Amino acid sequence: MTSAGMAVFDLDGTLLVHGALTGEAIRMLRTLRQSGVRVVIATGRHRGTVPLRLKSPRLVDYLICSNGAVVTPARGEPLLERTLDRADIAALMTLGSRCEGRYAVSVGRSTFLSRREPLRRRKTDGGSDTKKYFWRYYMYPLHSRMVDSWDAFLQRPDAKAEKVVCTCPDVDADMVLRSLAEADGRFTATGSNQAAEITARGVSKGSALLFLAQRLGIPREAIVAFGNDDNDLALREYAGRFVAARDSSPAALEAADQVADSIPAAALRLCLEETGKGATSL
Repeated sequence: MTSAGMAVFDLDGTLLVHGALTGEAIRMLRTLRQSGVRVVIATGRHRGTVPLRLKSPRLVDYLICSNGAVVTPARGEPLLERTLDRADIAALMTLGSRCEGRYAVSVGRSTFLSRREPLRRRKTDGGSDTKKYFWRYYMYPLHSRMVDSWDAFLQRPDAKAEKVVCTCPDVDADMVLRSLAEADGRFTATGSNQAAEITARGVSKGSALLFLAQRLGIPREAIVAFGNDDNDLALREYAGRFVAARDSSPAALEAADQVADSIPAAALRLCLEETGKGATSL
């Protein structure tokens, strides 16, 4: 495989270290952009929680947000939005009521929460623990919007969602919710450890990557993707090479062509130099 035309990065646990963008990562992104490589962020976060530095065209070309529900330039209007409508949201809440679930409804740059939900801040390690992820990125006052009731929210003319996150009191209930959502036929459900992330059917980071690659005319073999969790596996289907961070989930490690101790170093090596074939360790 020759030099890459596109580099795709998951955020939490991959590009970000303990939730922060390091100087090494910034220098890597800047070098890739200056070398003509298209840089894409592919994250489960919605646009409001992507670090401001990663919305700069100097570092990033495009953002894939909400697990693939939105594709947008680093600055500008979305190129693709696949949202859940009010009937879909109501159906999810009916399913979640069986599990005593509570919800975060993400749309645009905001996340909507019931006023009954406690508003907390909790420090995390920036990893893939989705219960901590929920509290840090969905119940954070800078981008949350409170609603009096979900019934009232669903009466709004603009009621829609890129993604609905539901947390349940225990893991078993969460697994039941994901199964129910998938069985309904209208949804894609991902997540683990007490948080189900639900989007429209067929939405994934992979489907969004395919849309963007076709729009830009970049072939699969010229795409390198970097991830660490199960929701990053969809990138593998549409990328010529998939690199997993060292502390990735078992499924991501198994699917990886390469495993990297340093994502920035691996990205520079793979995207700017000719690479060989077969799984290696970087």
